[in-house]
Amino acid sequence: MKGFNLVNARTVDEAVKLLKGYKGKAKLIAGGTELLGELKDRALPAYPEALINIKTIPDMGYIREEAGVLKIGALTKLREMQTSPVVKEKYKILAQAALSVASPQIRNMGTVGGNLCQDVRCWYYRYPHQVGGRIMCHLKGGKGCYALNGENQYHSIFGGSRAASPPCSLACPGNVDIPSYLSKVREGDLREATEILLDSNPMPSITGRVCPHSCEQECNRGDFDEPVSVRDVERFMGDYILEHANEIIKSPEKKTGQKVAIVGSGPAGLTAAYYLAKRGHAVTVFEASPKIGGMMRLVIPDYRLPKDVLDAEIEKILRIGVEAKVNTDVQSIDDLFQQGYDAVFLALGAHSSTKMRIKGESLSSVMDGMSFLSAVNLGERVNLGDRVAVIGGGNTAIDSARVALRLGAKEVTIVYRRTRAEMPASGDEVEEALSEGIKVVFLATPTEIKRAKGQLELVCTRMELGEPDASGRRQPVPVARSEFSEYFDSVIAAVGQTPDIPGQFGLRVRRQKTLQVDPDTQATDRQGVWAGGDVVTGSATVISAIAAGKRAAASIDRYLTGAEAATKDKATGQTFLKFNNEYLKKTSKAKAPTVPLSDRSLDVEDTFGLGLTEMETEANRCFNCSCLAVNTSDIGVVLVALEAKVKIAGPEGIRIIPINDFFGSLGNVLGTEEVVTEIQVTRPPEKAKQAFLKFRLREAVDFAIVSVASVIDSSDGVCQDARIALGAVAPAPVRAAAAEQAVKGKAIDVATAEAASAAAVAGAIPLSENAYKVEIARALVKRALLS
Repeated sequence: MKGFNLVNARTVDEAVKLLKGYKGKAKLIAGGTELLGELKDRALPAYPEALINIKTIPDMGYIREEAGVLKIGALTKLREMQTSPVVKEKYKILAQAALSVASPQIRNMGTVGGNLCQDVRCWYYRYPHQVGGRIMCHLKGGKGCYALNGENQYHSIFGGSRAASPPCSLACPGNVDIPSYLSKVREGDLREATEILLDSNPMPSITGRVCPHSCEQECNRGDFDEPVSVRDVERFMGDYILEHANEIIKSPEKKTGQKVAIVGSGPAGLTAAYYLAKRGHAVTVFEASPKIGGMMRLVIPDYRLPKDVLDAEIEKILRIGVEAKVNTDVQSIDDLFQQGYDAVFLALGAHSSTKMRIKGESLSSVMDGMSFLSAVNLGERVNLGDRVAVIGGGNTAIDSARVALRLGAKEVTIVYRRTRAEMPASGDEVEEALSEGIKVVFLATPTEIKRAKGQLELVCTRMELGEPDASGRRQPVPVARSEFSEYFDSVIAAVGQTPDIPGQFGLRVRRQKTLQVDPDTQATDRQGVWAGGDVVTGSATVISAIAAGKRAAASIDRYLTGAEAATKDKATGQTFLKFNNEYLKKTSKAKAPTVPLSDRSLDVEDTFGLGLTEMETEANRCFNCSCLAVNTSDIGVVLVALEAKVKIAGPEGIRIIPINDFFGSLGNVLGTEEVVTEIQVTRPPEKAKQAFLKFRLREAVDFAIVSVASVIDSSDGVCQDARIALGAVAPAPVRAAAAEQAVKGKAIDVATAEAASAAAVAGAIPLSENAYKVEIARALVKRALLS
């Protein structure tokens, strides 16, 4: 076990300050039975720098009743709860639970707060050394939960909890919450699904067509059969939003009076415009070209992104109050501020093609990829001849090659200086190019272009891969005496793009001729000025630019309003992450139909979208990746049935929250700088019947397989109020609301108890090996009601 600092706290305030000082890199300890075992087994996601001992804090172990409320200090020993007269008389299920806690050693040494805050009892999480190495499960920051497809007989039957962002969202530059909107699709709530999607991506009909879908490459389903076809689902959702834009896209109710200038109308600029306008700011987009759209309009071919789709997305954004000024080339930031703008976002793109720096590249019939694609997209006639060479391996090169073929070239050859594995172009686009008959010469680079017999002689040198360069790709190195020539009618150079940044802007520019910004906020070195998209990163993807636009919009909004950075609300309630019961069936991903190769053209989209039924079927394939470990706290399930409250000390002071909110729907809401100090339980009605039942394999040793706690208040044989909770069946104790409703207002007999027990597990989603837990839960609920 690694070393750590051990600090003895003398007061709760000191413990909170110590936790805050270590910035999430410290853990509380109050005896160590639980934590030290985890550290020894390397179960935690990260090893703590320090342990803060709170057992040295005086007066945190007590049991007292004040005005009908039982108060239990967090350091009260479980043994003290077992023997307390007031607990045994009025809160007897607490005494029963304390007696039941797993082993005599823990029972004698454990504390109330320790049992409540204990970690999960999952084999994959706790005992990695038994399988020859550390298992990086979802709870430890890994890709997924091994219980989903592996041994799962002790795991959740009510869904999972998300301990960290799922791998698909982490792989997405826009961090789109893919599982959440797919969940809403499965529930049939397309409107809510669109709200979740639009929160991260305002142009899903575009990304649903041109995104490289890195999310799919990280999809856990890919290790089972095939990844979920996220891009096709996103395209359907994007088109659905456009069809119902009047109902879905709403203008802000309030205006802030603040003005924002956005220079450039590509994906970064339009995204920032959308989110800033939604916040009530007056947004003006300046575009040097005759039409809005930036690189999406000028460079991406129509067969990949039809211009009517682009126009509809732009109209959707303009309709919420964004003003657009075209044919306006902004050369001065100072002028914008003088016009009354309070903030400026630069989204200029990267429109200048990088030179090959070889002799002959200025010859006629040699052109750059950006100019070529722009000319075609603007309807200009381009005569390429029969044989065309394209230099480069990025998306611009692939698009240039495919467009050249559709313009009538008989043979198109791509020359790339590395191998297929290093090509930066989207893998799907490369496959499409190869399927259309485009040739690729790998490990070759041009050294000169000459005129020869009415054609262009492209002189090339063979390359081999050496050490990795700054991008992580292996550096191509020329092979001695390996020159060769090929003859073409046209050569298109697509070896990279750089931005054109007016010198008058006076901003810090990096060696790559891109603007330098804060990566978290997109702020430049000048106050009130932000930048994002290709002008910062160089040529990148649409979704990367969208992500930058959203980051900038959030930062600009904080700058204009003085608001703090938004944080997600801590989850409350009892809604666990669910998946489709049929998820374990081997299935293939949806494949959208495509236009036959012989019928493909420049102006007709190659790929058709999925229909509603196909899209819903694909959404059903999502694992909704989460942690399926269960909370086995005996104290916790009883406190849920008793509707207890938890007193918590933190940097902001004291807060008292209901026990359901403490556990939350997606995990424990206790912050890394907070300490549980007290449990508060309102006394149950005097004649209320209390029951705590626990099924385990070995008496007095094992943790619960299933547990049930109930408090039933009856009058004249009729149930007036019922509180029923299930333990060890989900990531947190489950309040069985449906079972409670099944007994309220009724005499509790066998028939009523059976109906309530069925209701208690009505929403269960058993895994492949734990359906037996459903039957145990039913049996325990019935026994508790009839006891």
